[in-house]
Formats: sequence, C-alpha cells, structure tokens
Amino acid sequence: MYTHLDCIALRTVKVSDSKNLLSAWSRQLGRVTFSMPAGTGREARRRMALTAPMCVFEGECDVKPDREILSIRDLKAAPDSLALTSSMLKTFTAIFLAEVLDILLKRSEADARLSDFLFDSVRVFAKETDQKAIAAFHLIFLYQLTHYAGIGPQLEGWHRGSIFDIRDGRFRNSAPLHQDFLQGKECVALMALSRSSYATASMLPFNRTVRNRVLDYIMQYYTIHLASLASIKSLDILREI
Repeated sequence: MYTHLDCIALRTVKVSDSKNLLSAWSRQLGRVTFSMPAGTGREARRRMALTAPMCVFEGECDVKPDREILSIRDLKAAPDSLALTSSMLKTFTAIFLAEVLDILLKRSEADARLSDFLFDSVRVFAKETDQKAIAAFHLIFLYQLTHYAGIGPQLEGWHRGSIFDIRDGRFRNSAPLHQDFLQGKECVALMALSRSSYATASMLPFNRTVRNRVLDYIMQYYTIHLASLASIKSLDILREI
C-alpha cells in the first residue's frame, strides 16, 4: 500500500554501484530510510538534487510495518524546498544541520510538533536572503530544537553574574564542581540567542568568532543531554564561511 509522504532529506549513503540509502524525516512516519537507485544518468542526478541535505521532497512510499528500509516513487520537490546552489553559505549550513539531525533523530517516531518546527524552519531558511540572518540561522535552529527534543534549558534564574550549568541546563549563583558551565559574556550570549527568532536573526549581535564559540556550547549541550555530535564532518567548513 502506497502512502504519500512529505520528507526532509538528511543523508545519502552509497551502499553499492546500484543502490543508495537515504535517511530522511517524514511528517507522516518520523525517521525513515529509503532504498534509492544509484547511477550517473539524468534521472539519478535529478534524484540527488531532490534529496540533497535539508531539501523537502514528496513521494509515494510503499509502507510495510516489517520493513526498516522502504521504497519510494514519484519523487518531486516540495514548494518550500531549498535552492542550495544559490548560496554557498546556505549549502554548507544545510549539510551541517542535516548531519546533526541525522544523529539526533536516529530513532524517532512521528511527532507533529517537531515536524511543524522542522518544515517551518526549512521554509524560512529557503526564503531567507539576508546574509546575516543566514549566518545565524543554524544557532537559532539548534537552540529552538532543544525544546522539541525535550532538553530545553531553564533560563528563568538568569541575572548578571550568574553561572549557567550545562549539565543541569539551568542557571545557578556559583560555579559547579565540574567544568561544564558558562559565565560572564558567555551567559549574555546565551540569553541573546534565547531571545532571538528567525525574524530577528539578522540583528543577533554575533561576529564569526562569537558564532563559532556559541556553536561549541550548543554542541556540548547536545552531547551531554542527548547524543554525541563529535562525528560531524561539515563543522570545520561551516566555521570558515
């Protein structure tokens, strides 16, 4: 039985000369893996373009409960899909975020709230043209994602001079007995990020050095609370652009 799926492409892995495996997030099923024909012809190039990292695509899937790897047909781009060739910064940001989601959503069932957030975020990112907003997008996305992942930090106790305990995910008045904490300007940056949205991304007062430092804190937070992100391969490239 074929079911219509709306998907966000995450990662494609070549398993043989004739087959690829595509991991994706679907609105209807959650995390899914598709078997896709490999090749170098026109149709293969079209499929690769449709399923590039963070691109949104539609298709008809042969859903069978006893199968972990599914088949999909009639692929087409969704209206809100990314045009990755339009911006190198967008392309590498998408590759990075797809790598992160591929790890964080490893075993996830359908989740309407999470799906709304993911699809809405991709739509905003696809339409964004302001370079400052594009440069800050991944930080705002990853911060907001913590709340949908059930690990959102508690920021109610913040005041000048307080310490953010990364392990506890909350502010405290004194440093903990471990080294996983933020203080001073680091806490100010965290609060600035927490108050930002996609609509105000261009006004986030972070230069590249600060963006990279804040990204390190976010990666550390996810690693402590959810899953290690140490294997992300695109991080070094993203830092440089």
